[in-house]
Amino acid sequence: MKVDLGQRLVDYYETFMAQETQFLRSMWNGKLSEQACEDVAQEAFMRVARKVAAAQLGPGVKLGAYLRTTSWNLALDTLRAQKRTDSVDDTVIIAASDSRTEDVDPLTELVRPAIEAMPLSRRRTVVHLQSQGLDDAQISAALGIAADRIHRDRYAAVSELRSELSQFIRDGHKKTRRAKKDR
Repeated sequence: MKVDLGQRLVDYYETFMAQETQFLRSMWNGKLSEQACEDVAQEAFMRVARKVAAAQLGPGVKLGAYLRTTSWNLALDTLRAQKRTDSVDDTVIIAASDSRTEDVDPLTELVRPAIEAMPLSRRRTVVHLQSQGLDDAQISAALGIAADRIHRDRYAAVSELRSELSQFIRDGHKKTRRAKKDR
């Protein structure tokens, strides 16, 4: 007598649910709650059941191994989602506790004053116009200079501003000077 895959899956349900919850708890060292482990096991079972119903699995598939792999991958996805949520929550808490971040507009409170503090020059004029939303073509037309000159002036101005505003730039976004090669 040959038992079809759907019946094998139904017969395996109680065993799988009892074992998988405990397996996931122990494998992830309690990083997932018991309820989360049950949810993962249930979702894994449902996904495999859908595949069986859609005839996407062959009759010789090892259901236990297939369920375990599906469950493992779902648990991993759940942990990743938890980690993302935790880091977002930490960021929100840090931002809420830092009173300086509430009403700070970096462009108006940091960048534009730094531009105004620059010596009067074409570089200052280029970055001032850019901070007001003008693009290269508009700046070129306003100043009557070539686009390549705008690029050079802006590069020099941004480098100057970056050094002036370095205390406000996060470490991962700071430009570092490369060491000169010995020749």
